[in-house]
Amino acid sequence: MGAWGAGPWENDGALDLRAEIEDGGLVVEDLAWAFEDEYLEVDGGQIALALVDLALAVRGLRPAPGDLDLGRVAPAFTPEVVAWIAEQADRTLAGPETSEAYELWEEAGSLDEWRLPAVAALAELRASTPAP
Repeated sequence: MGAWGAGPWENDGALDLRAEIEDGGLVVEDLAWAFEDEYLEVDGGQIALALVDLALAVRGLRPAPGDLDLGRVAPAFTPEVVAWIAEQADRTLAGPETSEAYELWEEAGSLDEWRLPAVAALAELRASTPAP
């Protein structure tokens, strides 16, 4: 049985991301597999929302998830990477046609519990991002 929760770090995809970061840091390019297809599988959506939360933590707007060393991952969060993360989060939150995570939360009858905090986090990330 896997982890399944509405928070950005309460699911298998995010927990796998966290373990990967703890083991070797964050190499964003290594996550490309999760976002290759037009339809975003559940792991990709979970990773995207965890990255939004992690970007907010790097900016001091959220606590670090667990005991992650933010200084170790902060260099990965360039403006280009943050824009890419926002794109992936948009895909995750857009609807069941583009996102398995959305579809599963909708089917479970808990869409707002999952989606509303994620939309707010994404808006907070965008508001904290300087214009190019």
